[in-house]
Amino acid sequence: MAINLGEVDLAIAVNIGILREVFGKLSERGRIWWIACEPLYAFEKGYITIGFGDPGCVDRLNTVLYRVPILNTDRPVSGSDKLVVLLDASVILPEQPGLYREGYDVVRDELADIESFFIPLKRALIPMLADSCGARWTITSTEEM
Repeated sequence: MAINLGEVDLAIAVNIGILREVFGKLSERGRIWWIACEPLYAFEKGYITIGFGDPGCVDRLNTVLYRVPILNTDRPVSGSDKLVVLLDASVILPEQPGLYREGYDVVRDELADIESFFIPLKRALIPMLADSCGARWTITSTEEM
């Protein structure tokens, strides 16, 4: 996966070990995040796949898969948890868009999908980043990410 950094303004680079930790605590309206591939096998492709929705869902409704670019140029010796990915809405690509019922129709809402996927994830990672820098971070309900 070729990364076009020309559109990136401010992004989060995080290793898969931290993502797994965050995913284990993160749930939004009954939807969860998970790594939907084996990261070391995905290394050659240049991206990992992250699922968002219900991993047990057999029909694709309300479940989205995203490709997230891997930044490592070499395979990490200490395992897949040390693969670093770039999280920014401009470089995350839908591998499988969400499908939603509207009456008798099945529709897509890619903007709502990326917002539902990315904003809670970013909100979960920012306090960890602030803590690693010794800063304090408080989110109020009126702040936008």
